[in-house]
Amino acid sequence: MAHEYDTVERNLERVGMTLARQPTEAGVEWRLTLPHGELVEAWEPGTAGLVPPPEIARLIESALAGRDLVPNPPPRELPAEFVRFEKLTRLLVRTSRPPRAGSGAA
Repeated sequence: MAHEYDTVERNLERVGMTLARQPTEAGVEWRLTLPHGELVEAWEPGTAGLVPPPEIARLIESALAGRDLVPNPPPRELPAEFVRFEKLTRLLVRTSRPPRAGSGAA
């Protein structure tokens, strides 16, 4: 099972990156997805390593801004306007009805 890693403040998410750690029987595979979808993978022997390998660490260093990585960081809080918009959208979708047959709607 892969575990997502980010800072508590979700610094990687803010810059459009995702980092996952996948333990295997022989080691750990790290996967970093960059903002435009590029994928950087690195494998380490053993399963004890909780720090990304150097080739990935150097790519995320500036985004981390000195903060520690944590597994499965807490969800990001959404702006109040977005939460209100989502609630209204759900309400509109739930209360809308399809057009009646023969009403001229295609």
